[in-house]
Amino acid sequence: MIRSYCSRLLWLVAGMVVSAVGITLTLQANIGLEPWSVLQQGLSQTLGITYGTASMIVGAAAIGAAVLFGESFGFGTILNILLCAVFIDTLLWLDWIPLMTTLPSGILMLLIGLEILALGTWMYMKSALGSGPRDALMVALARKTGRSVGLCRATVEIFVILAGWLLGGQVGIGTVISAVGLGTLFNLNFHMLHFRAAELHQESAAETLRHLRGQGR
Repeated sequence: MIRSYCSRLLWLVAGMVVSAVGITLTLQANIGLEPWSVLQQGLSQTLGITYGTASMIVGAAAIGAAVLFGESFGFGTILNILLCAVFIDTLLWLDWIPLMTTLPSGILMLLIGLEILALGTWMYMKSALGSGPRDALMVALARKTGRSVGLCRATVEIFVILAGWLLGGQVGIGTVISAVGLGTLFNLNFHMLHFRAAELHQESAAETLRHLRGQGR
C-alpha cells in the first residue's frame, strides 16, 4: 500500500506541475482569464501579493466554505492549494513564457494552456487523493441547494468574474473562451483517455490516515 500511495503522490505532484504550466500560459496569453484566475489576478493586484499567493487564499477560502457545507477534503486538496501556487509563482518569476501582445498569438497560447491544464487535471484527479478546492465547493453547493453542479458552477463563476473584474482582474475574449470551452475540453480529454471522473472515488484525508495506520499495524 505504501508503494501505491507513493505512485499516487507522484501523479498528484506531476499533475500540479503540468497544471501550473497550463495556468501560466493562460495568464501570459494576455487576452482575458478563466473565471477563477480573474479573481486571483484581481486580488494579486489589489493586495500587492503574487498570483500564487492569491490563488492560495482563494483555494483555502473555497475549501473552507465547502467544509462548512459538510464536504470532506483530502491531502491532495491541501497539496493542490499549496503546490500549484508555488509552481505558478516560480514559472512567472523565471519568465520562460513570454507575454503575448497580439490577439491571434494570445488565442493560440490560451488554447494550448487550456489543453495542458486539462491534462494536468486528469493527472491530478487520477491520484484520487482528494477533490480540488473549487470542485469540492461546487459539489457542496449542489448538495446544499439541491441544484445541479453545472448550475452552481455557472452561478458562482459569474460572481467570481464580477468580483475579479471589480478588483482589476483581466476580463476579455479569453474569459469567454475559457468559460465556454474549458468544460468541453475536459470532457473530450477524459473521453480520449478513457477516464471516468464521476466514477472515481476521491479519498478524504480521514480515509488516507485510516489506510496508512492499518498498513502500519
